[in-house]
Amino acid sequence: MTEPLIKLRPMQRRVFRHEAGILALIWRRQLGKSFTLGAIGLDWMMEDICSVFYVSAAIRLGMENIRKEAEIWRASTAALRKLAAQGGRQLLTNADDDRGDLLDVDAVADLFESQKLETKLYHNRTDYSRSIVIAPNPDTAVGWTGHLVGDEVGRMPEFKDLWEAVEPIVSSNPHLRVRLATTPPPDDAHHSYEMLAPMEAEFAPNPEGNFYRTPGGILVHRCDAYDAEQAGIPIYDLATREPLTAEESRRRAPDKTAWDRNYGCQFIRGGTAALSRAHLLHAMALGDREGAEAINVTEQMEAA
Repeated sequence: MTEPLIKLRPMQRRVFRHEAGILALIWRRQLGKSFTLGAIGLDWMMEDICSVFYVSAAIRLGMENIRKEAEIWRASTAALRKLAAQGGRQLLTNADDDRGDLLDVDAVADLFESQKLETKLYHNRTDYSRSIVIAPNPDTAVGWTGHLVGDEVGRMPEFKDLWEAVEPIVSSNPHLRVRLATTPPPDDAHHSYEMLAPMEAEFAPNPEGNFYRTPGGILVHRCDAYDAEQAGIPIYDLATREPLTAEESRRRAPDKTAWDRNYGCQFIRGGTAALSRAHLLHAMALGDREGAEAINVTEQMEAA
């Protein structure tokens, strides 16, 4: 049996060709979110002539993060180029040198930083799909027309405005799809918290992860450290480098709240409200469906 060029973990296989129009990935840190999003985007490009916009918080998080993303992009593209060639397609990027080989990581990172990194997948001599990595800028987002892939959306400072700009574009075309990925945001006032937080409190460990729907109807795939452990993916101790179970890793963590967010994928409230707005909206929707009186406080206040 031929080994695949791209080896996907169980949770990655579960979402790779999911048919949902919008799907969010709430995964523990360093589980392969960026690689998975890259593979999904290329699969869309091979499926039909299209544009894919990669929006990453890393562009605003400093050069070290940009370089890391460039390393991931370069390694992924090299493997995916072989896969495209097997299907009779040619994958070109503006990070190719004169011989058609990929530039080194520093040069690719410069393209990331200047937001000029573009990949083209030719279906024939004239028609091609393209992907482009761009900054999460709400002012320019209104001009995009294509699939949207958002990486680390929980750390995009203007994510609410960005989503308001792109949602009508995606909603107006049934062929366009959205993939969002993040760990839960550190700030519970961030728009991704309200948008992606679950109603459930408990999830059974599953090597493929677990799905849930938010009160707003968005499908989310969740994969925390306990799920990853079931798939044979440990966390390594910083001092001894020994593999740890999720439980032992949390026990040793000096900051349990940070561990719960980054590895436990928990949406942690830090404000003074007894209930989040998402929970209140969910309760109102339940009451409305069951015939109880439901009052939308926001609308009542606006009307007044």
